[in-house]
Amino acid sequence: MSSKKASILNIVTALFFASLIIISSYLMEGSEQKDTIMYLLIAVWFIPFTYFSKIENKYKKARKC
Repeated sequence: MSSKKASILNIVTALFFASLIIISSYLMEGSEQKDTIMYLLIAVWFIPFTYFSKIENKYKKARKC
């Protein structure tokens, strides 16, 4: 996977999770679990973010040598 593709996938994933957070905040309005769901979605988003960032950095380091 190239650096550009990893960057695009990272942005798409971030937008997807941002929309999930917004939708869940509307659906869970007034619920005690609203904050928990939001924090859980942020924690789950961090997994692909870290993975795609690692791929992007690995590709950039290989291109410098």
